[in-house]
Amino acid sequence: MTGTILDVVNCTSLWLLIVDVGHRIAEQAIEPGYLRDILETEGLASPYDLEGREVELADDGLTIGLH
Repeated sequence: MTGTILDVVNCTSLWLLIVDVGHRIAEQAIEPGYLRDILETEGLASPYDLEGREVELADDGLTIGLH
């Protein structure tokens, strides 16, 4: 499912992506270590820099892919 990240929420023990997938809003939880890897790979300074990015959410709810 492809959508746009609307918001990134710090939930202390994990991060939550709020994603607009067209006909509804989806939530994707991400562990802090995985988020750090994403930020390094994408060359981003802050998790909030993900806002507005297009993302592919996996059906298993465990992985994402940025476009």
